[in-house]
Amino acid sequence: MAITGLGAGVRPPIFPITDDDHGGFTAVSVYTLLVLSVVVVATRLSARFYIGRVVQLDDYLLGGATILAIIQSAFVQLAISHGLGKKQDIVSSNNLDLFQKYWYIAQILLIATIALSKLSIGLLFKNLMSKGAQFIANWTLIATIVAWAVASIVSLAARCSSPHPWDFVNGKCIDQTMLFRAVGAINIITDIGLIILPCLVLWGVQVSTSKRVRIIGMLSIRLAVPVAVAFQIHYYNTLAKSSDKTWMAMNASIWDQAVMNMSIIATSIPSLGRLAVELQPNIGAFAMTENHGVRSRDKYAMSSLGNQYPHQMFAEQRLGTHTSVHGSVEADTESMEGLVRDGMNQNVVTIHHTIDFKVE
Repeated sequence: MAITGLGAGVRPPIFPITDDDHGGFTAVSVYTLLVLSVVVVATRLSARFYIGRVVQLDDYLLGGATILAIIQSAFVQLAISHGLGKKQDIVSSNNLDLFQKYWYIAQILLIATIALSKLSIGLLFKNLMSKGAQFIANWTLIATIVAWAVASIVSLAARCSSPHPWDFVNGKCIDQTMLFRAVGAINIITDIGLIILPCLVLWGVQVSTSKRVRIIGMLSIRLAVPVAVAFQIHYYNTLAKSSDKTWMAMNASIWDQAVMNMSIIATSIPSLGRLAVELQPNIGAFAMTENHGVRSRDKYAMSSLGNQYPHQMFAEQRLGTHTSVHGSVEADTESMEGLVRDGMNQNVVTIHHTIDFKVE
């Protein structure tokens, strides 16, 4: 029932809920989860840059996923404004068409966003899997994620007949139930892979049991994503069987937002706090870029390796090479020492502090 008779100075709700319009529930989920994701990602990227002084490909992918999430949320809001969450019999034909177009775009962006967040967490651990079966398994998982994303986007984009592939209400479409089950099932499988593979690698790292459990526990937060995907599949199945598409799309859309934002947040968490120092090679360790060319005043930022690696490693640097080495470690923790020993075989160098000097 609509809210009426508000007293003086009382504002009407931003997202009114009536017997025929529950779109406000979707709107609340969109903005609440999106704000949470943006805050977590901003914290993670700030920590990586200001503490580690290095930004890697996984950071760019996570940032890209967040930008896509914002755009996707905007299209969901447009869909809400044109009928999502309302009884279909009160939605005009023009609004129904616009609702389908906006939600069509939002669903495609949803897959792209989730894929980028998955690739980010996959690349985050690649330096701990630089050879052998773990290396092959990690890149196989990354390739599977890319293939899943491409196949899902193509399938969603062409699920209904031309010239209106977005018209799932009145158009002729492929089996929607099977489509969303397939997309969701592979989504769950890849998420489980992104949990199990890093945990297996970390199990061999020489750290105390309590620290290992804590780190694996943080990685296991991603288990919430497959659970959300299971609900997402359920409500898409319900939507496919319903004749009131705009009304039933509400629950499916809410779980879309849950899956997307939880995936982003779960990707961000492993690089937050002390874990960034104890686990991430790119922060607790080493990053180097080179720009070759003869210049009179090349600036070098090189590290004192604390005898972790021989000084001869840097003795062969030539004048005119612009080399930048970044890293940050506050102290040698037990887990860091273990990662250094384990990382020696994987060309991972621990940086204790940096020295900045110029060559005239």
